[in-house]
Amino acid sequence: MTRLTICIPTRNRQTYAMDAVRHMLASTRQDFEILVADNSDDAAPLASFVADCNDSRLRLLPPESKPLSMQDNWERMPQHARGEWLSIIGDDDYLDPELCEALRVTTERVPKADAFTWGRSYFVWPEARPHREITRIPTGSHLIHMEKKELMRKMFFWEDAKDRPACPFGIYHGALKKELLDRIRDAFSNRYFEQANVDYDSICKTVMMADLCIYWERPLSVFGACKASNTAGLRDTAVGRERIKTVRQENEAALEADDFPFPIELGITASVAHTIECFKQRYGIDLNGWQEGFIKACAADCESQNDRARFEEKKAGYAAAIKDWRGAQALKQFNPTYKHRPDVPKFMGHAEGHLNFDMGIGNAQTAAEFYNLIDGMLFPVRLLQSRLAD
Repeated sequence: MTRLTICIPTRNRQTYAMDAVRHMLASTRQDFEILVADNSDDAAPLASFVADCNDSRLRLLPPESKPLSMQDNWERMPQHARGEWLSIIGDDDYLDPELCEALRVTTERVPKADAFTWGRSYFVWPEARPHREITRIPTGSHLIHMEKKELMRKMFFWEDAKDRPACPFGIYHGALKKELLDRIRDAFSNRYFEQANVDYDSICKTVMMADLCIYWERPLSVFGACKASNTAGLRDTAVGRERIKTVRQENEAALEADDFPFPIELGITASVAHTIECFKQRYGIDLNGWQEGFIKACAADCESQNDRARFEEKKAGYAAAIKDWRGAQALKQFNPTYKHRPDVPKFMGHAEGHLNFDMGIGNAQTAAEFYNLIDGMLFPVRLLQSRLAD
């Protein structure tokens, strides 16, 4: 039985995808498969790589006659997947095939679970990391049932949000049952994925449609950020605007919701908010009381900036949009302050259930190598069942 399909969409970043696949195939597990959706201009590198691997657990969807938008490349993967569960990661990310064991144990205990996710870990590839950086990983190992009402508040009302909603459930660095995915497709315009901000599109739909969501505190994957990634655009304004320009060129439909005057170029908060608002407008979902949480997230987006000029630019941009949207009165809720202190050393050590440490630990060169390092620090996946039996 194929328990899990790990999906990797890629476009012109074949070497990153190959590294992730190579490390995953080193697993002795036979209950997972890897499905690579190649959207590159040159089909030869991945086709040759897959042929050389000669592993039945690896399959390739070749490029189509013309480049696809990101959501269209994602769209073709679920219909070809053989797994009971599906997960999607970026080509510069990594996912541990031992997720299969976590899914096996979870569904044995909670048969109705159809959405599963885990703690976050982040790695900036050395090529995109000119300076020393501190990363953090959660150190807990509890399985937690997340109530749907709580997830709705986190996603649609921006409860506990920083610069984006604190809701981790979706297919990106999460796992959804194929049955749930098909219900999502049937409920929403006969598509799995509709919007360019594909991960948050998935979260909106998962929160609405999932029966039972389980969160494991222990990380099982790594969010990677290489120099060519969209994530790099969050770290460099010029790069970010270029990435958005490319997304606009790839999408015929508008990226912004109606009557929501926040340019997506402002930052991640504006971009995610447009995804949520587009979803709500398309499907007639009318909610009130979320505006204050969103405005606080706009302030957090400003406060995440390490450059004073960029902070002031964002602050002015968000303030103008908020005033246009809700009037001058709403600006009383928008009070970002510049917090970057280069003279204060960043904390390293254990606090609040997280371990903070130098991202360059062990001289990891790839997301897979980084995961192998942190895997040795964390609760062993193989012991999950015995822990639950205690």
